[in-house]
Amino acid sequence: MPVSPRLESGVEVLTGEWVDPRLIEIEALARWMDYQFEAPGGFRFGFAGLIGMIPGIGDVIDAVLSLYIVMRAVQMGVPRVAIARMTVNVGIEALFGAVPFLGAIFDTVFKANRRNYQLLRSHLTEPARQRSRDWIFLVITLVAALAGIALPIWLLVQLLKHLTQSA
Repeated sequence: MPVSPRLESGVEVLTGEWVDPRLIEIEALARWMDYQFEAPGGFRFGFAGLIGMIPGIGDVIDAVLSLYIVMRAVQMGVPRVAIARMTVNVGIEALFGAVPFLGAIFDTVFKANRRNYQLLRSHLTEPARQRSRDWIFLVITLVAALAGIALPIWLLVQLLKHLTQSA
C-alpha cells in the first residue's frame, strides 16, 4: 500500500496516504540508516552512526549503502545537478565520518540518507524549484571547498615569508 510522509518528532515518517511507490524502499533505507530509533529527549538516530564506528571500513559500508539512494535517483531520471548534490551529501558524511569517534557523532547528526530521500522526493514533486536550490548548494559547497584548500596554502606562504624575512 503506497504511503505518504508525515512529521513525527521533526522527522518525516510514512503514513497510510498515497505517495510515489518508488519512494517506499528509499524512505525505508533512509529511516533505518538515519532515524529509526529515538533516544531520550527525542533525538532520532539510525544504523549509520553505529556502522560508522566500525574501525577502518564502517564509513565505507555506510557510504556504499547511502549510494543506493543516489543510484535509484539516477534510475528515476532525476537531473544531474540533484545527483551531484546527493553525491556531495554522501561524500560529506563519508569524509567527516572518517574522523575517529567524532565522525560517528557527525554521521548521526548529518543524516545524508534522509537528506537525499527528501531531495529525491522534492525533485519528483517540484523539479524546477528544487533544481535552483541544488545549484545554490553546489556553488556554496565548491566555494567552501576551494577556500578550505586555498586558505591553508595562503597561510603557509605568509608564514614562510615571515620566517624568511626574520632570518
